[in-house]
Amino acid sequence: MLTIYKEKKDITRILWFLLPALAGFAHVLRKDINNYAIYKGVFWHLFQQINLYSLYPKEYIDSNHYGPLFGLIIMPFCAFPDSIGVVLWVVFHAFVLYRALMILPLRRSNQWFVLSICIVDLMTSSHNVQVNPSVAALIILSWYFVKKEKDFWAVLVVMIGTFVKLYGIVGLVFWLFSKHKVQYIYYAFFWTAVLLVLPMFISSPSFVLQTYQDWYNSLVEKNIANQTLTNGISTMQDVSLMGLVRRLSGYPDISNLVFLVPGFLLQLLPLLRFKFYQTQSFQLRYLASLLIFVVIFSSSSESATFIIATSGVAIWFITQKHPVERWVWALMILVIVGTSLSATDIFPKAIRMMFILYSIKAFPCCLVWFVCIYQLLKNDYAEKDAITILSRNKD
Repeated sequence: MLTIYKEKKDITRILWFLLPALAGFAHVLRKDINNYAIYKGVFWHLFQQINLYSLYPKEYIDSNHYGPLFGLIIMPFCAFPDSIGVVLWVVFHAFVLYRALMILPLRRSNQWFVLSICIVDLMTSSHNVQVNPSVAALIILSWYFVKKEKDFWAVLVVMIGTFVKLYGIVGLVFWLFSKHKVQYIYYAFFWTAVLLVLPMFISSPSFVLQTYQDWYNSLVEKNIANQTLTNGISTMQDVSLMGLVRRLSGYPDISNLVFLVPGFLLQLLPLLRFKFYQTQSFQLRYLASLLIFVVIFSSSSESATFIIATSGVAIWFITQKHPVERWVWALMILVIVGTSLSATDIFPKAIRMMFILYSIKAFPCCLVWFVCIYQLLKNDYAEKDAITILSRNKD
């Protein structure tokens, strides 16, 4: 069934870039570019040396929650009028994720299938002018470069992700798969120093160092607000496992730690299977679980964040033995409908809002994560089995 995507790859590729461009253009026409204004503000406020995390109601609604390095990433786009910059911005992030997914060691037909699974959530992220496609890409690349023994670049993408949105720090776990662990640690110190200093070239050392303290404070405040706003309901964030339990149970004061500690331990538990560290199928499935983990265990997760999780779900699906069992297809369909399509106009607005406000959107990805962890702990990962599933040879 998956081979049909080989014939449709050009259509998939065109839609992958065209739909985000149209989403960006639609926001320009509606003059609804608040998120983009926040992003531009990171650069200008960094340059002007004024607090990156204060409220600027004359410029945009809400506040910034990205690190100072983000100002350098958005800087080239600030040179364009917003009518062009917004479109370029969303297409840029679509391209970064496209490249990351296309270098995965999968059959070509399976790569196009992965793109097709992710395209709806790519649109959701693009409609919010978000950076999440690149966040997913950086996590994928942090594994890919380790696999290719290019640890210098692996550490770079981990640190970029960390200095921009913290999510990327999970890529450090792939150090365990590295064949050059000592060099990896040296590179980590090198890139930390470089990325820490870089924003200082358009600002000042004292301001940038103070900004990191301000960033920490803003994230703490945001985490509290995500959980407690109107008793945990009526916030568009905390679309996570914690939010799901808090909101459906009616107990909004349940601490994140109740979920994070066991979740973190479960995420690490498969890493005790040392004999599979160099097995490609095990590594890919662990990558899939990590992409889902950073979303369903984050109180900052919102609808547009799920492009990260669905990238993981798509990779998990492709690592299944073929023919794919019915229960796997059922889980995949549940994710497509309950996570991806639930954010679109296919569903009435009342239902869409219910899926977000009660964190139901996170439920299918939570199920896949638990299944993925179980498979990582129980399945055998002989390389001879993986070749038939993950071979990069042409179909």
